[in-house]
Amino acid sequence: MLRRDGAFVLAVFLPAVLGAQAPVPVILGFPSSVQAAGLAGAGVALPGYAGALFVNPAGIAPIRVLSVEAGFSRTPDRATYGMAAAAGRLGRFNLGFGIRYLRFPGASPTYDNLSWVGAVVYRYGSIAVGAGGKYVSVEERDGPISRSLTSGLAVQVAFFDIAALALSLQNLGQVRLSGDGLSLPDALHLGFSLNLLDTYSNGRLLATIESVWSEQDRGRTVLGLEAGAAVGGVGIVARIGSGRQPGLAGGLLSNTTFGASLLLGRARIDYAFQRRSAIGRDVHLAGMRWTP
Repeated sequence: MLRRDGAFVLAVFLPAVLGAQAPVPVILGFPSSVQAAGLAGAGVALPGYAGALFVNPAGIAPIRVLSVEAGFSRTPDRATYGMAAAAGRLGRFNLGFGIRYLRFPGASPTYDNLSWVGAVVYRYGSIAVGAGGKYVSVEERDGPISRSLTSGLAVQVAFFDIAALALSLQNLGQVRLSGDGLSLPDALHLGFSLNLLDTYSNGRLLATIESVWSEQDRGRTVLGLEAGAAVGGVGIVARIGSGRQPGLAGGLLSNTTFGASLLLGRARIDYAFQRRSAIGRDVHLAGMRWTP
């Protein structure tokens, strides 16, 4: 049963394990973007796009004007997930805002998870320092809504368009707004990405690695690789990622994910697939990104 359905793993199994403890916002363990989902969640060192702020507040620093991003999934088990984010530059600062929402299937005791995120970044040359604030709520189907505020800090070093090194601290402290509060374990993300081909060539080849240490979970490492080609800004990129998934039930979910992107100049259409995901089985995630 648990291996057949990721939604039951996280919505039924986890509450039984945690007992009377504060609710766990499953949505905080989700990939920061559809691209990151295709890389098994390795997104902390993928800077330059709006969705980066969900896991790395400093990740929006390379945005020169504006970046807008969205993603959506509707699973066979009738769970619904959506995300949207926007970020832009203002002088030496970059500002960003995003929302993620997850509605569980009818059999789950949890009705939904909601998270709003805001981030501000200061850039000095190739170094960026970012801070973020996060609102999180968990609504039980026959119970109260638990709401909390938390924060995050990040440092990122970009080596032109070649590589990026990022360190992100998530869920630092908690302010309870309603209910008994939430279980928001501190998490440290360390990631590195490297473009193995010249970014001005027609080829695309990127490798990324991310290690995560969480207060309620043992350390884990995720690897990702994407490759493709583009001519005149139009092309296609395929990706694959592998590594243990987050949370107490992470070992019951698929370690390997797949994805692809259709490049259309400043816009792109993203896709990701995971056999056993936190929001159900055979999950297809689609998204769009525009960075003028």
